[in-house]
Amino acid sequence: MYLGLVAILVIPSVLNILIHTKKSSPTVAAYKRYIQTIFHTLRWFRYDIKPGTKAWKSLEIVRKMHFNASNSASSAKVGIISQTDLSITQFSFMGFAVLFKKELGIHCSDDEMEDFCHFWRVIGHLHGVKDEFNVCCSTFEKTKDKLQVIQNEFLLPHLSNTSESFQKYSKYIISGAQCFDILDYYEPIIFMIKRLIGVAGYHYLESEIPPNFERNNLKYLKLSYLDRLNLFLSIITRQFRLKVWILRWIHNIGTYVAEFIVRYIPIIAIIRFGPQKAFVRI
Repeated sequence: MYLGLVAILVIPSVLNILIHTKKSSPTVAAYKRYIQTIFHTLRWFRYDIKPGTKAWKSLEIVRKMHFNASNSASSAKVGIISQTDLSITQFSFMGFAVLFKKELGIHCSDDEMEDFCHFWRVIGHLHGVKDEFNVCCSTFEKTKDKLQVIQNEFLLPHLSNTSESFQKYSKYIISGAQCFDILDYYEPIIFMIKRLIGVAGYHYLESEIPPNFERNNLKYLKLSYLDRLNLFLSIITRQFRLKVWILRWIHNIGTYVAEFIVRYIPIIAIIRFGPQKAFVRI
């Protein structure tokens, strides 16, 4: 989801709305916005999706935020949150997990992945996505087809030639997210996104390099040695080490610990932003 939320900033209509809300810049605002996004999403996962629950109240809050942002942007002649934008946003939450589960170290059965897509179909519906725009369809194959359309027709063209605005605001988000995971560095994260989406030159493993591709044009060779090490560890961990169940178990425990810290004792955020801005609530 993190990769997806960064990736969709390349879509001009999505980025323009975010810029207008002024909640994704500078770093402290981006930190609060995306930690809140994590907390909202965890509520949807952990509580029943029915009236009166924490999940339902969270969905109401988020939908109201989208409604207000769309109205405000429309009044300012910035644009509106369209059904297409909602579909692309839906992709950002679940598309990477479905299309690139092997590369991201996700190990589950086909039935479990179908359940995952059904969950996001319901979430999309509750956020006001019309059925014809909902990327999660009645069958898993149709869902994959829609996700690949967004990948190839929306994300790939924009990620192949990113704007200065994307670079600026994606840096805000990744810098803010380091309060959750201090090892998240900008260049490796962007490389991983472009690698998965299929941008030319962003190949890493030998099996990914097209025949007759000029190796001097491989983008990872232009990274600093520290960024290369970070990228290596990220890819090796997700694509190979997480095949081992006990390593997945340890990895997941680490994620729970990180959540606990950022929720109750956000040390990094306190150091960077001060105690008044470090604690995030929804």
